Amino acid sequence: MTEPELANPGSRRRTGILVLAIAIAAILPAVYWMAKPFLTACILAAILAVALDPLHSRTVRVVQRPSFAALITTSVAVGPGLIALMLGGMAVNRGIKSGVLADMLKIGERLTGRTSFDVHIIQGALPELNRVAGGLVTCVFAAVFLYVFLVNGKVWITRLTSALPIDASVSERIFTAIRDAIVANVDGILAMAVAEAILFGTIFQAAGITSPAMWGALAGLSSMIPLLGAAAVWLPLAIRFAIQGFWIKAAVTGVVCLAVQQAVALLLVPRLIGTRLRQSPLLIALSILGAASAFGVLGILVGPVIISVLGVLVHELRIQLQKDALSGPKTRP
Repeated sequence: MTEPELANPGSRRRTGILVLAIAIAAILPAVYWMAKPFLTACILAAILAVALDPLHSRTVRVVQRPSFAALITTSVAVGPGLIALMLGGMAVNRGIKSGVLADMLKIGERLTGRTSFDVHIIQGALPELNRVAGGLVTCVFAAVFLYVFLVNGKVWITRLTSALPIDASVSERIFTAIRDAIVANVDGILAMAVAEAILFGTIFQAAGITSPAMWGALAGLSSMIPLLGAAAVWLPLAIRFAIQGFWIKAAVTGVVCLAVQQAVALLLVPRLIGTRLRQSPLLIALSILGAASAFGVLGILVGPVIISVLGVLVHELRIQLQKDALSGPKTRP
């Protein structure tokens, strides 16, 4: 080792750190583009991992094997999706047996002036089919990432906290705010699903729809779909009444279901989440709507989280500025 290197080892170390930082910064764009197709699944899995952490911790204490506990928790998270697919398949099967789907196809043919579906209709439906297939693939990757996050998430968070150039207490408050926002948001969405399942089941029973409990449960699960929500269930049922000639029943069912869906989404859920996060329900409602428009499927989940984290960061910045002002040099009178 030469004398300049021995005389100034700190400068050599800082140079090495700078070179490593530049190399990492140069590689990060390529990593981003490689990871971009999986970002939605990764974010969804991270949110679910935080929300399911209490269940995972209890499962670990019971089975004494973190990997097996993560597999059980992941299965619990995937369960509602499988139930939704089963209920949807049962609903389609009932529609085929009752002839409702055939009636709807005939109405569509009369409205479009076509006597059969041709190649152009199939080509026009391909983009929607691709979106559905992409959504299913995203769900599969989200399940895989969820298992990985449940097994290694706490270790990664500990390493990230130690690497941040801020006090441990500040980083702890930030991560606590993120966890509380995610849990409150997920609880609000689950409460919305349960409320809509009960309300729509009651409405379907009053309307004389066969198997109202099954349709209500499917509406509750569909309520988690952004923008469309439970309308994916009650709207076809209202159209079915119209096809059968029950125009008044179709109109009443559609109006009542729309009112219930909007009331639950815009009044109940923001109030539940806002109470947990000590935020205005109006602010929570706007964050959900805005995030759903900006981020699509994940908007309902990430909107309140972003607002809550921003509030915590602003609060921490104000505290640090106050501490800096109090610790500054004092001038004598």
